[in-house]
Amino acid sequence: MIDLVLLLGYDFLAPNWLYLLILTPFIGIFLYQRENRISLGFKYTQSSIFQQKTESKFVRGFRWILLFLKIITFILLVFSISRPFSWVNTDNSPKYGNGIEILFVLDVSESMQAMDLKPNRITAAKKVIESFVNSRNGDRIGLITYAGEAYTVCPRTADHDLLLSQLRKSNGEGLVPGTAIGIGLGTAVAQLKGDSTESKAIILLTDGTNNSGELSPEDAAGLAKGEKIRVYTIGVGTNGLAPMPNNTPFGMGSVFTPVEIDETVLKNIASLTDAKYFRATNTESLQSVLTEIDKIEKKRIKDSGSVNAAIPIPRELLLTLLILGIFLLISDLILFKGYE
Repeated sequence: MIDLVLLLGYDFLAPNWLYLLILTPFIGIFLYQRENRISLGFKYTQSSIFQQKTESKFVRGFRWILLFLKIITFILLVFSISRPFSWVNTDNSPKYGNGIEILFVLDVSESMQAMDLKPNRITAAKKVIESFVNSRNGDRIGLITYAGEAYTVCPRTADHDLLLSQLRKSNGEGLVPGTAIGIGLGTAVAQLKGDSTESKAIILLTDGTNNSGELSPEDAAGLAKGEKIRVYTIGVGTNGLAPMPNNTPFGMGSVFTPVEIDETVLKNIASLTDAKYFRATNTESLQSVLTEIDKIEKKRIKDSGSVNAAIPIPRELLLTLLILGIFLLISDLILFKGYE
């Protein structure tokens, strides 16, 4: 089915009703054939034998307009029972009181300078994170970077402009070398610990294996599970060898180094916290991964009973249906009933 979310800017709480739109052409054919069987005109005598009618182009044209409006009414009715709503929230407050607490945990170790993602892993990751943040109206989002130690770049905030400005400046300078996945994840869990928000998620990106820090990734994942925090893990990097920038006496060059991502640990973290592991081997797949996470989190909101009940059918749609229904009733069933 066509992605109506992208086409119309609306999502739907009961999208299966949209399959009724398949009936639209059949309803159009039925109404067209019915219209062709109707004798049109103005009645000016009550004689059942010598009944005469004057053909009216205005009446015929008006009836075809009514036919078109009937089809539009059917489409709008299907949309209404599918319960449309928009994720867009211009004031950046939690939409329907159900914002999600999200923390990005971004690996900024030296290996993130690898150029298998264009222009390199760290820049590509920043770009897709920015795109993700721009799509999450009403959520409080924060950023933690880590190498051999972790650093909170931006605490959770609904001020996404502030977050993005801090994201663009983060590069890992001044951090202890290494890849402390457990420390990065543990720092994020500590910030979300005790938060009363029902929906909490961590998105952890790395291109290596845990080789620093006293807290193991598995223990950090256990802490996340205890706080009911979902941890989506993303392995960033191609398979095999990846080019790394390398200073030489003749200027900047590159050297190929092996890609070492501990996928087993990342999969275990995601599985333990009721989330999912993804592998991104290029910029496009990394963008697709965050798009998929966005869809998963939005589906969790839609599937929540309290949220489902809190989202009404748009008033504009109900008002349009009411006006169209009254207009069609008066025009089709009353004004023209004598001519069918």
